Amino acid sequence: MKIPIGVANSISANFDYNPLDTLQFALNEGFEMVQVYLNHALLHHTGWFNEFLEVLPEKLPVIFHAQGNLNAAFFASDYYQQLQTFLESYAAPRYVVHFDESVQVDRLVDIVEQHIVAEQVVLLENYFRRSGAEAAEKNIKKYMALFTLLVSGKGRLLPVLDIPRFFHAQLQWSSQQALNWVFQLINFFSLRRIPVLLHLVDYVTNKQQRHQFCPIGEGHIPYKEFFTFLRKTRPLISGIILEYEDKLNPLASRQNILQMLG
Repeated sequence: MKIPIGVANSISANFDYNPLDTLQFALNEGFEMVQVYLNHALLHHTGWFNEFLEVLPEKLPVIFHAQGNLNAAFFASDYYQQLQTFLESYAAPRYVVHFDESVQVDRLVDIVEQHIVAEQVVLLENYFRRSGAEAAEKNIKKYMALFTLLVSGKGRLLPVLDIPRFFHAQLQWSSQQALNWVFQLINFFSLRRIPVLLHLVDYVTNKQQRHQFCPIGEGHIPYKEFFTFLRKTRPLISGIILEYEDKLNPLASRQNILQMLG
């Protein structure tokens, strides 16, 4: 099973998250995708972008990660206006926003249909603000309901599953409960032929603190079962983005992922 594997510019934390450093690492090491988190500083000071495009191979996919949530405040913000100006200079842009569980589903549908233009694709990443299993279950059901109800926005909103979030201690799920929800979501999108982007890291414990990073498959998240499921069901996975804050873990993680995919 072939899935493109890429890195986020978080791996360049020691270089002030410089996208150029990330891109050069990706090219040198043969990664197949790059994700750039557009914080206010990068979006305001765009001098790096022309140099980034000069180095960027034509066929290497780039995903931008916006600083915001899918809600009315995001689309009304100055940040969003700057984001749109930035994206105008990039062909077929794709950007990630976080899911906002506090917004009613009908309102989320309206926001998507009013604000997401046909020339762009918005990738909606699962995000949990509240603690506890009950709140997490409601969150996931609302996330799925949004994709079920979309009509005119279909195809312009795609899912991003941040797998580690399901296994965080704050959700109070067992590993098997979290894994079951991950499988259910992937099946949900697979039945609708909707491609899923995966955000992956691994940690030593379910506290998921940054100093606990470890390669995929060597921590507390049951990635062996996860990749066995992918091998057997073969859903539409558009890619994997490794969101580490160093460059050693992505290399070891890719090797482990390729072994688990078989």
